[in-house]
Amino acid sequence: MKTLLILLAQTKFTATMEIVGLLLVAGIIGFFTAWFYSKSISTKKIEALESEIDNLKQQLGKLNAENNTLQGSLNDKEDETKHLTMEVKALKALHAEAVQEINDNKLKNKKTEQKLYEKDTASKIPTPAIYHLNYDSFGKATENEKDDLKMISGIGPYIEEKLHDLGIFTFKQISNLKAKDIADIDEAIESFSGRIERDQWIEQAKELIIDEKKRDELLEAIRVKKSLLFYDRIGIALKEEADDLTEISGIGGWISKKLNALDIYTFRQISNFTDEDIEIVRDAIEFFPGRIERDEWILQARELVRTKISMSEHMEKISVMKNRIFYDRLGIAHKHHANNLTLIKGISSWIEDRLNILEIYTFKQISNLTTEDIEIITDILELASSRIQQDKWVEQAQVLTKLKEK
Repeated sequence: MKTLLILLAQTKFTATMEIVGLLLVAGIIGFFTAWFYSKSISTKKIEALESEIDNLKQQLGKLNAENNTLQGSLNDKEDETKHLTMEVKALKALHAEAVQEINDNKLKNKKTEQKLYEKDTASKIPTPAIYHLNYDSFGKATENEKDDLKMISGIGPYIEEKLHDLGIFTFKQISNLKAKDIADIDEAIESFSGRIERDQWIEQAKELIIDEKKRDELLEAIRVKKSLLFYDRIGIALKEEADDLTEISGIGGWISKKLNALDIYTFRQISNFTDEDIEIVRDAIEFFPGRIERDEWILQARELVRTKISMSEHMEKISVMKNRIFYDRLGIAHKHHANNLTLIKGISSWIEDRLNILEIYTFKQISNLTTEDIEIITDILELASSRIQQDKWVEQAQVLTKLKEK
């Protein structure tokens, strides 16, 4: 029995070992079968991916080639653009030179025409009679009797010359002018329109025809009023420091003497005037209300103080900048065709003088001003940036041009 049990136990062990061996073999076979199967699938996927990579590499190669082609084309276009830009700049420079040359030629022609006119005028000795003035009304005078008409505020060298052409040489003649005489003078010389009344020539001339003793008495009466002035505000100046106050448009020789009687000698003093100072000075020298403000003494004085050069030098500086003006747009005018630009509100005598230096003489020229022209003139004359537009120079000039054409 015992032996039987031992045989049974051995038989079970052997069977168990066989089963385990079979299971192990089956597992190994399953593993390798699965591995071979998995490998075959992976190989196909890898081959597919490698094929796709090859395709993508080919596409990338084509795109790189196209990109290189486009980059080359872009570089060509940039080179072409640079070339065209240089050509445009060259053409603009040529155009600017051509415009400048045209303007220079126009100015040369204008100056030549002006010289021919002046030569022609000079060859014809002015005969006062041709102006049909009533000399019986205000009197006749000869050049030998002439006074310095520039002593009258509002009369500069150019206007004095025109008065001489009319046979008007003395203060007495001007003091005798009647309304009809003024109208005849305005008609004879269009640029005078309104000047005589506006600048009160007659009143000034009446003061100047008094004898030297009475003038001295008048100046002494003015000196007495010095105590009314605030010299701590306007400043103190000595006679030795005196500026030529007649360089301020609106101050004639006689007014300059009156200001000197108040110990006002310099541009700096006038540049410091306040409204109160203006009123005191006006009353002291018995000047005309509103004239100091209208003629812009303070602005002119400040300009003279700032530039620290004489008016003639300043005018020369302005004259040099004429080449910036587009006369083909504004039109060309001559000095003998000048209008009275001070009829335009906002253009005082000193601004008119500067416009004339720029060879701008007429309402028509001002009516043609464009925004660019206004900017150029504002810069040259150093006016407030919006002054011309605010005072409506162009609109006023257009109206005055139409009235003149009627």
